[in-house]
Amino acid sequence: MLLRALTSISLFILLTFSSTLSYGFLYQEGNEEQAQEKSDDDKKKIAKEAEAPTEESEDKKSLASKKRPEIFAPIDALTQKEQDLTHYLSAEKVTPMLAGAEDFITLINENIASNQKGVMILLPDWQMSATSSNALNFLREVMPKQGWTTITIQPPAKPIGYPSRALDLSKKVEENNQLLKQYQENLVLMMQSVMEKSKDYPGIFVVVSQGSHATLLANIYSEGKLAAPSALVMLSSYMFTQTDSLAFAKTLASSDFPVLDLYLSREQKLAKSNAAIRKSQVTKEMKVYYRQTQLHNNQIGYYPEESLLRAINGWLKSIGW
Repeated sequence: MLLRALTSISLFILLTFSSTLSYGFLYQEGNEEQAQEKSDDDKKKIAKEAEAPTEESEDKKSLASKKRPEIFAPIDALTQKEQDLTHYLSAEKVTPMLAGAEDFITLINENIASNQKGVMILLPDWQMSATSSNALNFLREVMPKQGWTTITIQPPAKPIGYPSRALDLSKKVEENNQLLKQYQENLVLMMQSVMEKSKDYPGIFVVVSQGSHATLLANIYSEGKLAAPSALVMLSSYMFTQTDSLAFAKTLASSDFPVLDLYLSREQKLAKSNAAIRKSQVTKEMKVYYRQTQLHNNQIGYYPEESLLRAINGWLKSIGW
């Protein structure tokens, strides 16, 4: 009897515990499913929120790209100078010409005096604009009142790579000679075109050049690559290397065309040292029709206008022009 009672109690406890445990498992599974669904909803919400700023940022980027102007690379310095000349000067004074296949710009100011003396060709130093040299720009405006037609050339840029930076001296000299040779060939074509244009006007032709172009032109005329002018005026002539300066000075000293060599009391070192080299070589070779004059100035590189005009006119008269 007691055994039957204990068995009944055991079965009752076992059934009660199993039903409770099964209910707990069902409840736990339900909670896990709800947690999984909630986790999936959270992930979708986060993904949606992550996509929204991306789309917004893309819209902002596209809007910014529409508002931001396109940035172009800088144009060539020579091209910019030519554009400035054609924009700011009157069309009748700007005359384009051809040097072989390359075009360049000249500024022509015709004689406005009663007598016609000739043509004065003005060539600034490389890297300059046709109107940036105070000396040549002054002559361009004044000389037409004294009977000269002036043709001012927009100079080409300095040859790229000159002077050479090679460590070996022989290689440096070779590279410089090669660069200057090619540059002088282009300069010859340019001057030929200008000289052909100068035939439209009566009288002699005089060349006034500044800086390295003065030295290169003197060398070109000395070697007979161009017809020599009636007179050559050199303003602050120089070359960058001692070798080139001495070589061109020797060539100039052996030439036979008249040369007026002007430099300033307050001048860059290269122009002063090159002037001394030319003077010594000319004295050594006893070149005729050569005059070297130093003009006194207040600001480095700026020619006193009246002194410059007197020096040129006085020298031209002294040689018969």
